[in-house]
Amino acid sequence: MKLQSWIVIFSIIVIPIVLVMSLYIQIQINYVNLQANYDTILNNATYDAIKAFQINELNSTTQNIAQEKIRDVEASVTTFYNSLATNFGQSGYTEEELSDFIPALVYTLYDGYYIYTKYNNVVEPDGTINLNSNTSATALKPYVYYSARYQKGSKDIIINYTLDNYITVFYKDGSTYKTDSGFLIDTSRTNASGTIYKTDAGTINIDPETLTEVTRTTYEDGTNQKLNYAYVTNSNGRREKAYWSGSRWFKYNVDGTINTNDSIMINELGYSLQQDTSAQKYLSSAYEFTNRIRSILDGITLGDIVDVNAEDLGITGNIANRKLIDFTATDGSMLNVFNEHKQQVIRNSITTNLRTTIAKVNENSSVPVKMPTLTETEWSLILSNTCLLSFMQGQNIGNGTYMGYSIVTNNKNREFVDPKLIYLLDETANQYHDIRHFSATFSGTVTGYRNIDFEAQSFVSDDGTTKNYFPHGDATADYACIVTSTEITTSNETSSAANALGNTTTDLEKLINSSSCSAEIRKAYYTALFRERYNSYKSLSLAT
Repeated sequence: MKLQSWIVIFSIIVIPIVLVMSLYIQIQINYVNLQANYDTILNNATYDAIKAFQINELNSTTQNIAQEKIRDVEASVTTFYNSLATNFGQSGYTEEELSDFIPALVYTLYDGYYIYTKYNNVVEPDGTINLNSNTSATALKPYVYYSARYQKGSKDIIINYTLDNYITVFYKDGSTYKTDSGFLIDTSRTNASGTIYKTDAGTINIDPETLTEVTRTTYEDGTNQKLNYAYVTNSNGRREKAYWSGSRWFKYNVDGTINTNDSIMINELGYSLQQDTSAQKYLSSAYEFTNRIRSILDGITLGDIVDVNAEDLGITGNIANRKLIDFTATDGSMLNVFNEHKQQVIRNSITTNLRTTIAKVNENSSVPVKMPTLTETEWSLILSNTCLLSFMQGQNIGNGTYMGYSIVTNNKNREFVDPKLIYLLDETANQYHDIRHFSATFSGTVTGYRNIDFEAQSFVSDDGTTKNYFPHGDATADYACIVTSTEITTSNETSSAANALGNTTTDLEKLINSSSCSAEIRKAYYTALFRERYNSYKSLSLAT
């Protein structure tokens, strides 16, 4: 056969294969590019939603926290859909169409979570409730607390957990019924007065603090003077700031006016300048609470949990006999089991409700959706932060169907005090540092504050305009740790003190108690953490 004939045969066989392969590769490239584009759009929308939530929450001036939370979440949801609609506008998608591809938005907060999804239990025009309506509505499902129920003998106990060591206990034994709330703490590490805290690196003296910040008053008068302040308890049981004007104490009412005659404030602080003792109050109240509930929780084991599949929580074999809290431990392990179990409870609750939600969505949707498998790293984010978990599924992207999700943490909120976000303010240098900036050189008094204290605060002036000021005035962020993170210290050292506070961020606790951290930073960190936890808002604060 001539060469020309072979060339013709080769061309007939190979060229179609090359064309098919080229088309297939191009389809795959388009698929990957479109998937990456959808991932970016979803991540951006989730981030925009979290930013909206942060702005609304931090600038709220009302006292109705429960209603505020619903309002802020719903506003965040609106922002999420607006962001999606804007980014998909060029593809012809509308916000209404996009809602069919969003099976759920999960807002994991300090003590529970909201799920925004479709449901069929709607109220008909005549006022009756139809649990299986042919039409569906999209809204927030009822708030779900991180809770678990335990039964032992005649004891029936429900514990509401949080992201840190604050719990609420509902206890029933026969005709005896009690409720109590507070912080759990390893009582071997402090005392009844809360003046010391023992770490593996040594004992810290927890002293009264001199706290200062610019107020809206000193901002408006142009002086930007920092006033001393201390926390007090108001008539609603919330902790708020009272400022020392130089001759008397005052605080701000909800409408922004000044109150100098509040009897609770005067009874607590008197008529002279006082330092803040919130850190000591945290330790003393935690010490008292832990001892108070010992009679209720002592002897409760992991196997006493009910209403859930124990195996889903990893409670099998001898693990069921482990005490929830080892009140007799003196080696820093008192809350070890408690911390692990709490995370399992929270994780199982979110997973179970989310699976139920997605199953319900599939019953009423032509777009099939499924529960994604989250990595351990992603679960670690959820269990140690307030987050928004968003799902977007079902869009045709050529060679497949898009199945994406995004997790964005909320690092600026009023309820959860993230141990990683305590900043250290050098009062003399007027500069603040990340808590992990162990190589920083401080030239004066070092005081720890939350990251949100360095954010701009908004208020409505007497002339009706909205103004912004910074509580710490012109304090600047240290470039090497806040901006670039180039001098953030990391460590693999271990410390049993990591579990003493009931934290989920044990790596940070190990680091703070390592030889890398100076005694000055360690004291400022713990004092600030205790103070801010004690003064943060708690939606469940009960005692009988």
